[in-house]
Amino acid sequence: MGEKTKLKLLHILNILKEESDEETILTTNDIVDKLQDKGIIAERRSVIRDIKTLEAFGYDISLYEENKQGYYLRSREFEEEELRILIDTVSASKSITTKKSKELIDKLKKLTSKNLGKKIVGQVYIDEKIKSKNERIYYNVNALSSAIEENKKVNFKYTTYNINKQLEYRKKGKTYKVSPYGLGWHEDNYYLIGIHEKYDNISHYRVDRIKDVEILDEKRKILKEYENGKEFNIADYINKTFNMFTGEKKTVKIRFENHLINPVIDKFGTNVFLRKDGDENFLVCAEILISKGFISWLLQFGSSAELIEPVEVRSMIKAKVKELNNIYN
Repeated sequence: MGEKTKLKLLHILNILKEESDEETILTTNDIVDKLQDKGIIAERRSVIRDIKTLEAFGYDISLYEENKQGYYLRSREFEEEELRILIDTVSASKSITTKKSKELIDKLKKLTSKNLGKKIVGQVYIDEKIKSKNERIYYNVNALSSAIEENKKVNFKYTTYNINKQLEYRKKGKTYKVSPYGLGWHEDNYYLIGIHEKYDNISHYRVDRIKDVEILDEKRKILKEYENGKEFNIADYINKTFNMFTGEKKTVKIRFENHLINPVIDKFGTNVFLRKDGDENFLVCAEILISKGFISWLLQFGSSAELIEPVEVRSMIKAKVKELNNIYN
């Protein structure tokens, strides 16, 4: 009994965190009863003193004198809308398995009261069709992060789906030796960005498709452009790689109809060079990696988007349009 009494202040704090919110105000008697359930006998006056001690320490507690009903924890580490965003992000992530998503959401909901946590989670939808099946995702992230911090290369096996919708190893299970540069998100997928041992360009790999990560006792391979200490910019790489396809870097000029301003901003960002071109169109100039992904992205807008320069990329698009015409003609 004595030991539990010494912990009374912490138990009261925990009760306020778990049981109270703006819609669930606890009276002094409520708190006394909840303490008794934990084997702690307390007087009302001592509970009130403890609550005021917590408030004096910095906890934002609404007191009886303020609301004339009782006590509740008014603010927390995360507000309701912040938790909703975090939980929705976890539920939408393709890289996190359904099981891991549910476990992480359970942890997040404990950052608020039980009532509010139940309310938020009750509105969450997890689309299991898009979820990864790799339960080792946390291990992958931890191992790859450690390799980056330690400036080490990694070995791993990489998987892909076959026509029967089954995951199988690429290159018949041969390992990939990669110098990891960073980890980044793009369209709800998590990617390792680095340099394959056999090549001198940066590439990327879905973290949820990686298996059997091994940190090697070898220093990372450094590209010439980063030998002088220049840091690799992950955000810049993701932006310029576009739909996660690699290719030759070129500056393009594209004419878009005005109604496409939102998808253009989504892809290029607000810092893109943009100017009006008459009343119905605008021009964009941007440096990107020319790839199949870029061409497919542009063609989805049909006649509402036209690549003006460079000529060689325009020719690539013409060839793709002709190929599509032959298929559907």
